[in-house]
Amino acid sequence: MITELLAALKAVPKILEAIERLGDCMTVQMAQSRKEDKNERVDDLIAAARVRRKLRLSGGETQRIPRDSRKKPSGDGGSNSNT
Repeated sequence: MITELLAALKAVPKILEAIERLGDCMTVQMAQSRKEDKNERVDDLIAAARVRRKLRLSGGETQRIPRDSRKKPSGDGGSNSNT
């Protein structure tokens, strides 16, 4: 019985190493899962921003008014005095 107990005690360090490796694997899996979740949220935010931009641009709010570029601007370049 003592020899069996000694054999079991010899196995304890290997068992602890195996448990540590399992813990490391779980840590890596959790980190990967968090990274994938973050990437998915970022992708969703980017897609939503693109949709908002498309709606904004197609809504006519930012349409440019065509004008003749050959015309000289009126005024004196921003000065408010008439000297």
